[in-house]
Amino acid sequence: MNEPHLPGPGYTALAEDLLGRAQRAKERRRTPGAERLGMTSDAVAALAQAQHDNTAGLKRIVERLGQWPGRSTVGPEACQAAVDIAVHSDHNTALQRTLLGLLQKAVEVGDATSAQLAHLHDRCLVNAGRVQLYGTQHWYRPDGLLQPHPIADPAQLDTRRARAGLPPYAEKARRLRERHGPIASLSPAAGDESAPISQQRAA
Repeated sequence: MNEPHLPGPGYTALAEDLLGRAQRAKERRRTPGAERLGMTSDAVAALAQAQHDNTAGLKRIVERLGQWPGRSTVGPEACQAAVDIAVHSDHNTALQRTLLGLLQKAVEVGDATSAQLAHLHDRCLVNAGRVQLYGTQHWYRPDGLLQPHPIADPAQLDTRRARAGLPPYAEKARRLRERHGPIASLSPAAGDESAPISQQRAA
């Protein structure tokens, strides 16, 4: 049995920083379903500022470590917090892609998971106007319905998700429905347009 990954010596403060940042951002994003479309301008601005601050904080941590803050350095929960921050760093897509490369290296040495990589990979693809691979990224349509961004080769989606350590999409969709209400078609055509992440309340 693998031993739990505890924060490395001297890095407990970094772990606490990441966990605190991710938790505060999560609380700001807690508004469920279509209600997000009705967020006030002040609430949207506060969320955007929190995400900017979190990205800057993650950037400083990465620069200090010279690598992704992985499980062996900050522990599994803080590693996931770093992934959450990176996924929502849409205002700095260049940095987001750099973080993807660092996370890839961490996965290769067992310091992060393939599922974490899949989420950030999908986000970078969507931000680049490309189809996602793992079906992890969704957006709220003007009618409030949650819809996945276009997915490459939907017939093979669950195969790719299994390889990345993700559950079948049907299970993911069930969890989304429980929190956000009805969701739209699983496999919109690759050519269908969806709103840029910067103009949505992404799930």
